[in-house]
Amino acid sequence: METVNETPLVAVESGDRSDGPLGAFRESRAGWVTLGLVWLASTIYMGLQLRQCWVPSDAGMLAEMADRVLRGQVPYRDFVENYTGGLTYLNALAFRLFGVNFFSLRIPLFLFFLGWVPAVYFIARRFSGITVAGAVTLLSVAWSVPNYPEAMPSWYNLFFATWGVLALLRHSETKKKRWLWVAGLCAGLSFLIKVSGLYFVAAALLYFVFRERSPVGDSVSRPWRGPTLYNVFIAVGLLAFALFLIALVSARPSAMNYANFALPEIILATTALTASWGKTPLNSGARFRRLFSTAWPFVAGACVPAGAFVVWIANQHALAPWLYGTFFSAAIRTHWAGIDMPVISLALFGLLPAALILALAYEDTPRSRRLTRLAAPTVLVLLLIGARHSFGVYIVLGCSAPSVVLALALVLPWVLRRPRNRPSRFAGDRIFLLVSTAVLCSLIQFPTGGAWNIYFCYVAPLVALALAAVMSACPPRQRLGPGLLLAFYLIFALWLRPPGYFAAQRRMPYSSVTFRRLTLARAGGLEVKTGQAEEYGRLVPFLLSHAEGRYTYCTTDCPSVYFLSGLLNPTETIYDFLDPDFLNIAGRDARILMTLSVYNVRAVVITRLEPGNLVNSGLITPALRASLDARYPRSQTIGDFEVRWKP
Repeated sequence: METVNETPLVAVESGDRSDGPLGAFRESRAGWVTLGLVWLASTIYMGLQLRQCWVPSDAGMLAEMADRVLRGQVPYRDFVENYTGGLTYLNALAFRLFGVNFFSLRIPLFLFFLGWVPAVYFIARRFSGITVAGAVTLLSVAWSVPNYPEAMPSWYNLFFATWGVLALLRHSETKKKRWLWVAGLCAGLSFLIKVSGLYFVAAALLYFVFRERSPVGDSVSRPWRGPTLYNVFIAVGLLAFALFLIALVSARPSAMNYANFALPEIILATTALTASWGKTPLNSGARFRRLFSTAWPFVAGACVPAGAFVVWIANQHALAPWLYGTFFSAAIRTHWAGIDMPVISLALFGLLPAALILALAYEDTPRSRRLTRLAAPTVLVLLLIGARHSFGVYIVLGCSAPSVVLALALVLPWVLRRPRNRPSRFAGDRIFLLVSTAVLCSLIQFPTGGAWNIYFCYVAPLVALALAAVMSACPPRQRLGPGLLLAFYLIFALWLRPPGYFAAQRRMPYSSVTFRRLTLARAGGLEVKTGQAEEYGRLVPFLLSHAEGRYTYCTTDCPSVYFLSGLLNPTETIYDFLDPDFLNIAGRDARILMTLSVYNVRAVVITRLEPGNLVNSGLITPALRASLDARYPRSQTIGDFEVRWKP
């Protein structure tokens, strides 16, 4: 039996309009034991997958950029950095501490993961009991890092967003502004890892706007008389936000992209706008002060690391290329690295069982309870069995998972305003925070959020936490349905979707694939597909035997060859399509040939993969290919690579 300390801090009493905190959360002894068990299981589970699964272009990109920094180069000034720059310095530190190999990059990821798991648990505990919080944490782990344990920046965005949410929840409990500053610090550090950290900044600001709405009990000298300057300011800001989202998605227009990456955010903005336009006796000055008092510590905390990094970049004479690469190259990524979402009918059909279960959860009637207890388990078990034996069912369920974000956005206004069991003001603020964070951070899937793309895993834990928050507003007797839904996706992840398999191999989870350790010195003992291990095991020694120097040239999008061979890249480019001169075909080809002459490159490697098969930039131009063939007449084909060298 749970004690008072073990109950979640979510009040659902109808009519409770208190604006004060419920008190700092205190975990019970049973809760700490549960956390310890969940943390231990997550650590073991993650540790077993830490050497699994690689995408050569991703691993090579991260490793080559870190290796360049270790050799004294500066991102954006000396080479084309793919992200904001902070992750490259973290990876360079990992190389210095643990050795220059692929596995060293995964050690900081593992350490961050160990600190992230308790944060997920403590957020879940604000909305649920011990058992459900433990299950939500395990679900978050199963759908996240173990699926692709590469040190990708989006994992760090997930970590910092989770810690930022926990800090905002602590502020809502204690009213201490230092937690706002901590949340802002997490946002700033997330931005330094990847520009998509700004999505959490947007979520927090939207939460501040929603939270500012004045309780009915506030009193001043004059009554409410309609729209004020504050109302107009908020309306204009939220309208600009909605127009920005529409413009963003318009880069790859489709019904599914608008449904997943514009509609949920617009619903949130509308909910916040409706709340801010509610009747209140406060004048605009008082409301601006209320909003500013919570927003400024957060913004200040975010500006500290970001501002310090910008000053350092400017001192290195790299500010202009940093600004271009950080903000304006997003349009290039949208065009060259985009993956279309599945057709809307397929995804929505897969979402129907989940939507039905959530709808029943909010109807506290004898009939709905019978359906929840009998129909929901039957349907979910049949879906699991069907997915195990039918690839079509498996794909439909996979397409349904990202659409849960849309379901959360659709149900949020109803949860906050429904007549019965309406959450208290305090609980409503916290539910809005979790849903807004999940919805805004889900933008990280655009434009690469395909049906079975790893990008949903970058936000899946936040979606699970938001689902737990929404579930807390259900009538107590009807929480079985959402609980079964959480259990369903947990079983689905562990039983049908083995870690490291679905993301990189892009195959059915129950197909047979053999793995072998990559024995090259800089591989760090990663276990890759047998064919890849054999391919790189032959390619790297053969290239080294013909390079006759420190440099080679590899194209396109194969930085892993540079790193594994230890040979240097004479160009500034990591991914070809991010080269500022990528569309200047003639000029870029001439520059590459001149660079090869200046550095006396004796051997080159040309990828033979077709565009779309882990090669974002396409194949090299026919003119450049003809020039390389003439300059390097001898060749040897090894797997998907062709080595050419001078006699």
